[in-house]
Amino acid sequence: MRLVDSLLQSAGLHTRKKELMVLFGFLTSLSFLLSYFATGVFGMAISVAVLALGAQLEMLRLKAGARQKAFDALWPQVFDSFQNATVANLSTLEQLEYLSLKGPLRLREQFRVLHQQLDAGIELSSALEGFKRRIGSRHADFLALLIEISTELGGRGLGDWWKRAASEIRQEQALMGEVMAKQGWVLGSAKVALVAPWLIAFVLLRLEQNREAYASELGALVLFFGLLVSLVAYALVNKLGSLKVPERVFYAAS
Repeated sequence: MRLVDSLLQSAGLHTRKKELMVLFGFLTSLSFLLSYFATGVFGMAISVAVLALGAQLEMLRLKAGARQKAFDALWPQVFDSFQNATVANLSTLEQLEYLSLKGPLRLREQFRVLHQQLDAGIELSSALEGFKRRIGSRHADFLALLIEISTELGGRGLGDWWKRAASEIRQEQALMGEVMAKQGWVLGSAKVALVAPWLIAFVLLRLEQNREAYASELGALVLFFGLLVSLVAYALVNKLGSLKVPERVFYAAS
């Protein structure tokens, strides 16, 4: 559940978690029914349903990755803005209000909500926790951490922290952007290749003798074994092809 929860946060869909779980369940069940009515093979229907669920999670992963990539490019501006606010002796509330009006367009709503919560007297840690969940980014985690530190300990030397954070984010993005572009093609090709055996199985089911063979207990066992191999291969592709990237800051999914 932590993986799904993290993906939902990164995709900006955490507030709609229940609706998405219902949708995933509906689409998975629909895949099972359509496959069973089309083939009459229970083992194939189960396999297609599991593969459909995996495809939905993969689409969620792609959406989360695309959203975070778009957000990542905005964070250096945010940290630069906080550095300027520190130099100008602006309060945290004043800076959040400025970002809600003049900050990066995709982040304005999040800063507006955070500013309204703090202005309404909600405890800082609680408001920042909601801010981190809504964005689902380690940069947002780091920003929230610096805001808490500056509130608790004062702003002495904080301008240098914001400047260093913005510089490190820019350097990291320049390096990771090149590597992840190449990695995306390799992983995408490997995952598409996992679908090929199931397409062949569907073609074979057009012959009655093959359909009867798959419908037998031995045929079902073969299909389930193939499904297990596909799932293991998918996990290995993700594991072996993944890059070691910095994780969320003090993150624990609820």
